Amino acid sequence: MEFSIYQLIIVIMFLLATSDLIVGVANDAVNFTNSAVGSNISSRKVILIIASLGILIGATSSTGMMEVARKGIFRPELYSLENLLFIFLSVMITDILLLDVFNTFGLPTSTTVSLVFELFGASLMIAFLTKPEGVDAFSYINSQSAVKIISGIFLSILVAFILGILFQSFSRILFTYNLTNTTKYFGSFFSALSTSIVLFFILITALKDSSLLPMEWVEFIRNNLLFIFVFATFLFWIVFQFIILFGFNIFKFIILFGTFALAIAFAGNDLVNFIGVPIAGYNTIQLIYETSDPNSLGVGLASNVYIPGIFLFSASLIMIATLLFSKKAITVTKTEISLASDRQEHDLFSSNIVGRRIVGLFLEFWSFSKKITPKFLSDFIRTRYKKNYKTEFATEPFDHLRASVNITTASLIIMTGTLFKLPLSTTFVTFMVAMGSSLADRAWTRQSSVGRVSGVLTVIAGWFLTASITSILSGLIVAIFFFVGFYALLILIPLLILTIYTFSKIHRDRELKASDVYEKIELLTTNPQESIRSMLSTMAENLLEAGKILERVLKAYSSGMKKEMKGSNKELQKFGTQYALYMSRIAELDERVLTESAWLSAFNLENSLHNFRKIINNIITIRESVDYNLENYFSALNDEEDEDIKDLKKSIKSLFEALYQLSLKNKIKKTNTKLFQNNLSNLKYSIHKNQIKRVKKGKSHLNNLVPYLTIVEEMMDLNKNLIDLYENMEKLISIKSTKKKAT
Repeated sequence: MEFSIYQLIIVIMFLLATSDLIVGVANDAVNFTNSAVGSNISSRKVILIIASLGILIGATSSTGMMEVARKGIFRPELYSLENLLFIFLSVMITDILLLDVFNTFGLPTSTTVSLVFELFGASLMIAFLTKPEGVDAFSYINSQSAVKIISGIFLSILVAFILGILFQSFSRILFTYNLTNTTKYFGSFFSALSTSIVLFFILITALKDSSLLPMEWVEFIRNNLLFIFVFATFLFWIVFQFIILFGFNIFKFIILFGTFALAIAFAGNDLVNFIGVPIAGYNTIQLIYETSDPNSLGVGLASNVYIPGIFLFSASLIMIATLLFSKKAITVTKTEISLASDRQEHDLFSSNIVGRRIVGLFLEFWSFSKKITPKFLSDFIRTRYKKNYKTEFATEPFDHLRASVNITTASLIIMTGTLFKLPLSTTFVTFMVAMGSSLADRAWTRQSSVGRVSGVLTVIAGWFLTASITSILSGLIVAIFFFVGFYALLILIPLLILTIYTFSKIHRDRELKASDVYEKIELLTTNPQESIRSMLSTMAENLLEAGKILERVLKAYSSGMKKEMKGSNKELQKFGTQYALYMSRIAELDERVLTESAWLSAFNLENSLHNFRKIINNIITIRESVDYNLENYFSALNDEEDEDIKDLKKSIKSLFEALYQLSLKNKIKKTNTKLFQNNLSNLKYSIHKNQIKRVKKGKSHLNNLVPYLTIVEEMMDLNKNLIDLYENMEKLISIKSTKKKAT
C-alpha cells in the first residue's frame, strides 16, 4: 500500500463529513424548529434565521464533546492506526446511508444513537478480527461508558413523555384555551420560569465546554444554581409583568428564545455526531505520518486533541445552509407536527395491532378513571379544556402555550441530565415531550388516536432499529475494509452515491405528488374554477388508468394467467393514498377564507372523491377475488361465465370513457348507461341463477361460486358508483358554467 493513499483518504473523509452534516441536520432540524413552526409563531424565514444564529454560536464553541468519537465507546490504544481508519470510514458511510433513508420517509431518529452504535459495531468487529487468542473482544470496548450512554438515552423516552403529559396538563388547566384573558394573570410567572429554564439550559448545557463562557462562571453557576435560578426568575417575573401590560405576546419570546437555545445545544453537543468521526480520522492520519507506521497503536487518540477552529466554522456554515435549503428537513418536521397536531389531518402512518391495543387499554383506563373522579372535579377540568374554535390558533397544529411547554420541558430535561452527567438524546427528548403534551392536550381524539399512536410507535421502533441496523451494517462494512483494504472504497463510494441518488428521487417524487395535491386544493380559496378543472382532469386520468387495471385483472380471470395483473396492487394503493391526501387537504381548508361558492365546490368535490374511493375499493376487491382464484389454481372462466358478465364489462368501460370525456368538457349522452343501470337488478338475478345451474350441472366447480358472485356484485356496485361520480362531476361543471355566465 502506497503511503500517498492517505492523502486521498483525507479528501474522501472531508466529502463524507460534508454529506453526513447535510443528512444529519436534515433529520435533527425538527428538534429545535418544530415548536416554532407548528405554532406558526413567526414567519419561517424569521424562525430559520434565529435557529441559524444559534447553530453558528453552538458549532463554533463546540470542543470537548469531540472526544466521544475517538475514545468514548472503544479504547483506541488497543487498535492499529490503519484499523482505526477502517472503523471511522465505516461509521461515516453507515451514518450517511441510515440518516438519508430516515430523511426520505420523514422519520426523526437520533444521530447520537446512530453514532454510538456505529462505533460500537465497527470497533467490536475489528476487535474480533484482530484480538489475540484467549482475549475477550469486549475488553476493547469502554463497556461502562457505553452502557451509561445507551441507558441514559433510552430512559429519556419514558421520562420525556411523562413530563410532557404532566406539564402540559397543568399548564392547560391553568391557562385554558382562552390565552388572551388568562395570560394577564398567570403569564408573567410562567414566562419568567420558562425563560430562566431556557437561559440556564444555554449556560449549563450548550456552553458548558465553550470558550465563550469562562470556566469560573460555569463553576459559580453550578455551585449557586438554586439561588441564581430563583433570583433570575423573580427578576424576569417583574419584567414580564410590565411587558404584558403593553400587550406584547410573551409566548412569542419564549418560543423564539427556546428555538435559539435548542439550536445552540444541538450544534454544540450534537456536532460530534457529524464531524467528530472525520476529525478523529484526520488525527489518525496525522499520527500515521508522524510514526511512518500505519500498524502502530492509536495511543495518541486516547489523549485530548485540539480541534482547529476552521473545522468548526466550516461545519456551522454547512449546517446553516442545510437548515435553510433542505427539503428533507421540512419532511421530517412535518412528521412530528402532524402527530402532535390539533387539526384533523391525514394519518401519515397506517394503524397497527400494537397501536390499537394500547388505545383500547387507555380507553378502558379512561372510562374507569371517569367513574372514580368526583363530578365537581371532572366538570372543572372539562370547562378548562373547552376549546374556542374561533380563536387565532384554530387553524394551527397547536397553540403558543403548548409550543412554550414543549420547549421549556425539553430544555429542563436536557439541562437536568447534563447536571447529573447523564447523556440524553435531543431527538428523543423533544419528540417524546411533544407527543406527551399533545396527548395531555387531547389532540389525539378517538378518531385519530390509533393512527397517532401507531405513528409514534413506528418512530420509536425506528429508533431501536437504528441501534441494531447501524451496529450490524457498520460491522459488515468494517469487515470489508479489513479484508480488502482501502480498495473497498472503489465499491462502497459508488454504492453510497447511487443509494443517495435513488432515495433523493423517491423523496422528490413523493413531494411532487403531495405539493400537486396541496396546490390544487389551495386554489379553491383563490380560483375555484381552476381548482375544480385541475382536479377533475387528474381524477379522470386516474380513473382511465384504473379502468385499464380492471381490464387486466378481468383478462387474468378469463385466461387464468396471473402475470396479466402484475403490479396492479401497488398501482391501486397509489390511488388510495392520493384520495387520502385530497380529503385531508380539503378538511384543513380555513373556512374563513372560502366564499360560499368555494364551499359548494368543496362539498361536491368531497362527494366525487368519495365516489372515486368507492370505485378503487371495488376494483381492489375484484382483484383480491381473482387473485384468490389464481393462487388456489382454480379453473379460469368458461365461455358461459364470461358471456354473462360481458354486458357488465362493456357498461363499465363505457362509463370510464364517459367520465374522461366529461372532464374534457365534451359532454356525451348517457341514456344507454342509465337504462342499463335500471336493468341491473334483472341482470343480477339472471347471472346468479345461471351460475348456480352451471354448478349443479358440473360446468363450474362449487369453489368458484362465491368468488364469481363476489366479482359480479362488485362489478354491479362499481357500475353504480361510476354513474354517481358522473352525476357529481356534472354538478361541479354546472357550478363552473353558472359562474362564467354570471361573470
